[in-house]
Amino acid sequence: MPVFPDHIPRTARRTSAEAPLPDIAPVPAPALGVLLVLICALTLGSCTTSAWMIAEEPAIDPDSESVLSETTFFHPVITPAPQNPVLSLELVRERALLYNMHLVSERHIQQYRPRYGYMALGLSAMAMGLYLSNSSVIDADRLSGRERAMLNLASVSIGAAGYLTMKPDGEARPAGEQRLLQKTGTRVFQDTIPVRLPSDAQARLYVTRGADTLVDARPLSFGGNAISMHIGQETNIRRLPADDNTGLDVRISYRNVQYEQHLALSDFMQQYVEVTSSSIPLRTSPATLSTNIIRHVGSGSRFPFLDDVDERWYRILRAEGPAYVHKEHSRLIWQVADTARIGDQVVLPDQIVFGDIDIEGNLPDNRRAKPDAVAVVIVNGDYPSPLQYLPNASRTSRLAALYLSQVFGYYSDNIRIYENMTYDQMRQLLQESDSLMIGGRHLSPDESDLFVYYYGHAITESGNRFYLVPVDYDPADGSQSLIPLQDLVDVVSGMNAAKTITVLDTDWSRASIFGPGEDTGIRVVPDEAEALQLLMSGIPGNAAAFWAASPGQRSGSYSGNNGRSGYPYDIFTWYFFQGLKDGIRTTGDMERYLERNVPFTSRRLLDRAQDPGFAGNSSLMLVRERPDEQ
Repeated sequence: MPVFPDHIPRTARRTSAEAPLPDIAPVPAPALGVLLVLICALTLGSCTTSAWMIAEEPAIDPDSESVLSETTFFHPVITPAPQNPVLSLELVRERALLYNMHLVSERHIQQYRPRYGYMALGLSAMAMGLYLSNSSVIDADRLSGRERAMLNLASVSIGAAGYLTMKPDGEARPAGEQRLLQKTGTRVFQDTIPVRLPSDAQARLYVTRGADTLVDARPLSFGGNAISMHIGQETNIRRLPADDNTGLDVRISYRNVQYEQHLALSDFMQQYVEVTSSSIPLRTSPATLSTNIIRHVGSGSRFPFLDDVDERWYRILRAEGPAYVHKEHSRLIWQVADTARIGDQVVLPDQIVFGDIDIEGNLPDNRRAKPDAVAVVIVNGDYPSPLQYLPNASRTSRLAALYLSQVFGYYSDNIRIYENMTYDQMRQLLQESDSLMIGGRHLSPDESDLFVYYYGHAITESGNRFYLVPVDYDPADGSQSLIPLQDLVDVVSGMNAAKTITVLDTDWSRASIFGPGEDTGIRVVPDEAEALQLLMSGIPGNAAAFWAASPGQRSGSYSGNNGRSGYPYDIFTWYFFQGLKDGIRTTGDMERYLERNVPFTSRRLLDRAQDPGFAGNSSLMLVRERPDEQ
């Protein structure tokens, strides 16, 4: 056994059988921490990239717009229908636009996240390489500095490659940036836009029916770029015989733009069955039985036509359902739906049959009480546009005739009804008024009463002049086509009658004639009110006159604009005849009755003032007392 010198350190002693141990340089603690932080950062990290990609579809270049063609025309928005006889057009401009088309490059943003398996493998390989290049396991002491550096760099590269082998996280998102590339062609687009018009723009309306010209260059105002017309109101066609099949040719022009359309009657009118006799039964079946009568209706009642059952019966539509009426007492007609003006939906209201309302039945019976009395009833309601149509006119004339016959006691032959009178007809009636005769005899100052009733429009012109308005009044003619109220007063005052009663259910407001936009129609004009009172006071002592409203006010319908139910009459007419039914006998009592009821009802229903007027003798008898009242 060999003996080692004592001065040799124990640590340097080894046996020949022991293998040499590599020298491993310890890793400093700060470097180890940095390495751990780097590993965590790499593990949790991600990255974002952006790229420009060619879009599948080419894009237009908005700056390359050029107009190839441009056309202005009327486009129908509403075409007439039987339930809605309104034609509405829009003035539009159609353009053909040419654009250049380009390839387009769009920028997209893509989010990436690590592939953790590849990253772990790369980091492991990097750690192994760093370990080997910095330890004596492979005799790294024999490596030159350049070789050691290259080995370290390769290790780090392997680790970086493992980290950078990432996968996309979701879909690429457009960044909203585009670049136009080379031109690929052109494309034409059609563009339709409303035409901007001046506020006073007007079109012209032309309507012909066969060889007849109904409307010739009537102005129509635009609302924005739209224009509308109600066929019945513009043409004054409301009712035609059923065998009339002549349609309308409508033309509307604005500058060099024309619109033309042919309308058959069935395009804007409905077929109705009109009853032609009084007290005709409506039946539940087409047979004359005593058990199938629904009710009796009066002459002039109209119902929507359903079927022509056979040679004897029509099937009609009532609010409650179908019914049948005999052809012997009815006829087919065309009729335009009654409606408000332009822009409204057209709905034909349910017609209340004459006699259904309390004021139209159960009247005091004074028939044949005044065989020498004469009544003149003038009812104008069928005014054409732009004048306001009066829908209550026809029923009002029937009501007046009923009361004159049954309550006043006038003979039916002496009740003269004039409906929708023109200027020439009204002028002729006033000029020939002295020809009013009863059985060949003139009016008697001792026995004959005269009752004059007017329902229709009236108007005030400059100088406090009052006029009645015929149905053919043209505003462009001024007062030349109007009937002076003074003429009526003079004729009434000159009649050779025992007494004269004049009733004017009209007002003197332009709003009633031309619509609410003309003026408010709610303020009394003091000087006009005084002038009217003075004019009507010119009647003689054996006369009295009533009128519906003071100048500046509107005579309202007994149908509120607040949704309350009403009646198919004007407020003044309703209370005048209701007063007679309630037993009013003298003109003074009637004056007070109207003053109590008309203003109150107008305020309640329409929220506006209406003050009726009176002039003349307040002691005249309206209705002769019956023997049982004496």
